[in-house]
Amino acid sequence: MADGPDREAKRQANFAQAQKTSPLLPSIADVPLPGGLELGEDEFVVRTAKDWGVSISLVLTTRRLICPTDLTGRTEVSIPLTDVRDVQLRKHWVGFATIVVNWTDQPPASFPAHINGARMRADISAMVDAAQRATIPKLAVVAPPATMPDRYERLRQIGELRSSGVLSEAEFEQEKARILREP
Repeated sequence: MADGPDREAKRQANFAQAQKTSPLLPSIADVPLPGGLELGEDEFVVRTAKDWGVSISLVLTTRRLICPTDLTGRTEVSIPLTDVRDVQLRKHWVGFATIVVNWTDQPPASFPAHINGARMRADISAMVDAAQRATIPKLAVVAPPATMPDRYERLRQIGELRSSGVLSEAEFEQEKARILREP
């Protein structure tokens, strides 16, 4: 990734925007990500494993969740927040709770949540909701076209115009014929 004043200026501008739209406070620090991944110019870290008090490799950014794929923690995956279907906290009868992240067309990712499981789930869900809301296209409200008064109303109006002298008898007949020809 290109370093330098241009990248830093773009990150500063993007950070100001992220602060306004992110439900969790982002950090502008360029934190090293697991697996050699890098932050984009418009991506900022909002939580790490350290913030939640867990020892697994876990990073939540404004754009993705980088987490273990299973409870062994040997492999990691980078999940775009816009691809997440749901985030669940599963509490087992025996053992520890786990966070399960279901995402589009991929097997679920899961990781242990020994402590702060509810907080982890809530933080991840909040960022997922914000990312998905940002990708929903804004729909413009379009006013319905002005409806023409129904045929009988228009005939009544031109009749009044004829009675008041605004329309001659010939103009009235011509307009009446036009209205009656309309579908």
